[in-house]
Amino acid sequence: MRRAFLFFLCLIMPIPWSLRAQDTGSPPTDLPEFLARYEDSLNVLELAYDELAVESLPLRNEWGQPLARRRIDDRRQALEELRKTIRQLRLSPQDLVLSTRLLIQSETLVDDLFDLSQIAYDSNSEELGKRLSGLMRTADHHNGIVESYALSVAEKQQARLRELQEENQSLRQRTGAAPPETGSLPRL
Repeated sequence: MRRAFLFFLCLIMPIPWSLRAQDTGSPPTDLPEFLARYEDSLNVLELAYDELAVESLPLRNEWGQPLARRRIDDRRQALEELRKTIRQLRLSPQDLVLSTRLLIQSETLVDDLFDLSQIAYDSNSEELGKRLSGLMRTADHHNGIVESYALSVAEKQQARLRELQEENQSLRQRTGAAPPETGSLPRL
């Protein structure tokens, strides 16, 4: 009964399938909206983690050992950190560090979902494997969008840095100041 309810819930849960029409090679046009949908899509994953922790599924790791609940708890913690990064990036969308952190966390999530889906298939839990594979595809799509966004932020900051360097060089030439020596400390 619980599985049927979770499966039904997964079917009706708002997964951002509309993002599939968006090219993963371009950054999202409305970042706050994308991040809100991305965070909402993680609720389905939380339900899958709940099922893995509560049910006594015969899940095994790549060495044939039973999958410890600790690993699911670690993955839950990583999921919470991902949510935290999403919220922080919503508040500071041009933050390169947050964009990069979100990219790394998204890639880790995709890897975790791949591992879990393979473990589920190897443990003859085909229904769970299919659900995890579907979640992995959605997470991979989000990862592509996050990657293009992070590159966009990096390009903008790199362009701004070049502008500042050129401006600095121009000011030094006008004032006759020598450029600072790289790798050495200024003399006092």
